[in-house]
This record gives sequence, structure tokens and C-alpha cells, in this order.
Amino acid sequence: MKKAASIFLRAEIYPQDVEHLIKWMSNPRIVRYLHEDPDVVRELQRLLVTVPAPMLTFQFNRWGRFFIVCDPQGSAIGFVKMKSMASQGTYEIVFVIGEEGLWGNGYGKNAIRAALSTAFFEWRAKKVVAKIYAGNGRSIRSVQSCGFSCEYHEEPLFRYSITMDDYLDRLRA
Repeated sequence: MKKAASIFLRAEIYPQDVEHLIKWMSNPRIVRYLHEDPDVVRELQRLLVTVPAPMLTFQFNRWGRFFIVCDPQGSAIGFVKMKSMASQGTYEIVFVIGEEGLWGNGYGKNAIRAALSTAFFEWRAKKVVAKIYAGNGRSIRSVQSCGFSCEYHEEPLFRYSITMDDYLDRLRA
């Protein structure tokens, strides 16, 4: 596997990002392991034509934090969602590399690492959780390589988590 180029997470959402999301969410290979509303593409198309561009970021952050994963040139290659869970200081992460040609090159791991840094250092999260479908081996390997441990497996999902203490221990090692 070649080493992935660096990425960054961009919080601002632009109309061209929504167009990328529509393309990605229309691809069955990308959405097969996501738990998204079947009408997500229609909703994204509606947002694109009804919401003024300066309000898109607000719309995408109504139920948590939403980031576009960008390559060093600023091109969108995926997204990360972080949603606060019922347990105080716990966030659920969803990460997607939407550009299939980039799969298997470490971009997902880099996106997870960037999101963990934000969660633990900026938001002072206590724990980050990832719920991953059993057949999604790449995502399972990605969270494991970032220090997540399996809390439990209840078919069809695995629940992985990492605490702030575990994260800090990995950084020190």
C-alpha cells in the first residue's frame, strides 16, 4: 500500500461539496455500509437548490458536526460526521472516503486521526465511538489501527471505541 497524502478536515460546506455528496451517496458501493435514509440523495438535491450557499454549513451541522475530508489541494475526497451521544462527552464518528480510486491508501485512517484530534483536544471528548457493519473490513482495520477497541458485536454491527486516555497513551508511545 502506498502512503496516503496528508488530508485536512474542512468545516465550511460549499455547493460543490454537496454535489460531491450527491455523487457519493448515489453510488451503491459507497453507501452499502452506511445507515443513511433512503432519500438522502433527494434531500441533498433539495438542499442544493433551496438553501443559500452561506447557510449550507449550518444545515449540515444541525445534528452534530460535519466535515469535508480534503486532499492537500483542497479537493473534497470524503466526509466525517461527529454526533454527540447520550453519554456525556461521547461522540459517534462516521467516516467515508467517497472517491473509490483512493480506497486502501490510508485516507480513511488520516481522516479518523484528524477527527480524533479535534474531538479530544478541541471538544474535550471523553470517548469516541464507531459503529461499523461486520462486512466492512476496511473500516474495521482503519479504526483498529487508530487505537479503537471492540466494545461489543451485535449482529450486524461492531461497536468500537477509544477514550481520551487511550488516545493520549497512543500519542505518547
